[in-house]
Amino acid sequence: MEGAGLERDGLDGSAGGSFKPLIILGSDPRLQSEYGTRDKDVLRISGVPDEGRRVLYGPHISLPLGLFRFELSFDLEARGTGMVTVDLTRAGGHRDFYLRRCFEWELQRGLIRISHALPQVTDRFELRLYAGTGFVMVVKQLAVFRIDDIR
Repeated sequence: MEGAGLERDGLDGSAGGSFKPLIILGSDPRLQSEYGTRDKDVLRISGVPDEGRRVLYGPHISLPLGLFRFELSFDLEARGTGMVTVDLTRAGGHRDFYLRRCFEWELQRGLIRISHALPQVTDRFELRLYAGTGFVMVVKQLAVFRIDDIR
């Protein structure tokens, strides 16, 4: 079995354990949505039938321990109704470790930025976005940066 995808997903297998920033375009199949269609480099999300639906999830990658910044870039085309929330999770959503409501200014700006420490290697990491009826967005990319220097 491969080393949990660490090399493929940004962790250099060298002795230093460095992490290469990841830029995952909306068109990348690692970002998924039951309400999305891919168009060139983006993922278009629409047709959300009711409140509290998971509209975006992925990329199901392995990350080393450390402090990370996750940046989801998008164009909001319609706000819809209800709350919009974001969470960070692993193991297919069975281990949430960060959850919050999105700020309206984030949605209007088209950038959700989260800094969060991972105290251990995290397999099957994913960012999830939940929204309600009428929510329409165009996902440009998810960027993952390591912002500490653990040696």
